[in-house]
Amino acid sequence: MRRFSIQTKIVLPFLLLFVFVSILVPLITVELFVWKYSEQFTRETEGWLNVIVDTGYFLDNIKVKQAYSVEIMIFGSDYTLNSTTLTGLSDEEQNYEYLANLFELKDIKQKSEDQAANTLPITHDITLGGIPYKVFYRILPQGRYYCLLRPMDEIADAKRTLTWSMLGIAVFVIALVAFISQKIGKNLTDPIKDLVGFTTQVAEGNLDNQCEIKTQDEIGDLTVAFNQMTHDLKQSRDKLIQAERLATAGKMSASFAHEIRNPLSSMRMLSQMLMKKPDVTPEQQKSLEYILEEIERIDNIVKGLMDFARPTTLNLEQQPLPPVLQSVLALMEANLEHHQIHLVSDFSSDLTEFKFDSDKVKQAFMNVVLNGMEAMPEGGTLTVSTFKEKAAVCIQVMDTGVGISEEDIDHLFEPFFTRKDKGTGLGLANVKRILEEHNGKIEIDSTLSEGTTVTMWLPC
Repeated sequence: MRRFSIQTKIVLPFLLLFVFVSILVPLITVELFVWKYSEQFTRETEGWLNVIVDTGYFLDNIKVKQAYSVEIMIFGSDYTLNSTTLTGLSDEEQNYEYLANLFELKDIKQKSEDQAANTLPITHDITLGGIPYKVFYRILPQGRYYCLLRPMDEIADAKRTLTWSMLGIAVFVIALVAFISQKIGKNLTDPIKDLVGFTTQVAEGNLDNQCEIKTQDEIGDLTVAFNQMTHDLKQSRDKLIQAERLATAGKMSASFAHEIRNPLSSMRMLSQMLMKKPDVTPEQQKSLEYILEEIERIDNIVKGLMDFARPTTLNLEQQPLPPVLQSVLALMEANLEHHQIHLVSDFSSDLTEFKFDSDKVKQAFMNVVLNGMEAMPEGGTLTVSTFKEKAAVCIQVMDTGVGISEEDIDHLFEPFFTRKDKGTGLGLANVKRILEEHNGKIEIDSTLSEGTTVTMWLPC
């Protein structure tokens, strides 16, 4: 079965209905006009005939023809043609038998006898010499038939002209309605076609775009709902991908940390034993100190890997947030001064106490502050502020460092992604995980050569 488009289903039924009405109405109108005109025509001619018969004017056919623009034909009782004003008839049309049948003279006498009970005139439509006439009958003395023929060509011409005019108007209106219907249908179906095309993109896995909203009606509402569904689907997909990456990274980190920590402990112990020997020269002592420093750095990396891989359980306590953040800043005060970084803190005074894990929040906040410090190797300003936004407490850390490219921002929370020479790429991944465990979130906004703003939300 052939499938019709929505536009066709909308436009075609109404167009067909309108075509039917547009053709039927003019035809009915024309027929009503002709009927009314014919009725008036008949009454008028019957009046003429009554005057002609009552005044005896019928004896002079020529004058009757000139006065009323009609033709006269008189038949005898034997149906022979006695006289006529018509000329130019063919031989067949002048044959009295043909004329008697054409004028139905055999039935006229019976109709005339019944006329007393019927007020309608006796009439008959014929065509002679290619001209249509309406014939009006009277029975004269000696049974003769007086036939008054009034031409109907004017009525036929008027009917034809009116019919073509009405049909012309109907065709124009139908074309106009078809054009407007096509525009209306196109206006309705184009957004649907766009939405269908967009669904195809979504089915192919492209969740980054949004369908353009072209109308403010039900289709527009459908587009808005579909865009929201696509957005939610993209977020769900991103979260699933992130969870898979974190799970994979966690397994790798746990395995890596387990394999490295034991030999690392042995290396630290042997280095410390060598440093205690009396025959160690100052140069060897210095080398062993370098070895221990590198072992300590590797151990810190291994601890980070283990923290990332270890499942966490939050220790939620009702407490104020500013003291927790101030303790981290106090711990890092000397480090900030050493790197010539000016600290500006602005903690809101209207923050209420709420439940959170202070150790985890400290860990996340310290990671963000350390990243800000590393982004300002030549010094700068680090601004830390807190404020309340709806049902969440916001922690904002702004630096005046080198900034982050747009290309890198999309990958900042991926495990092991880093542009630093000494980084593991797990810091921000851990921060994001900690905030999500608190049902919070983190956002990063950065401009190259101007600085970076990290905003963290914790629900109250």
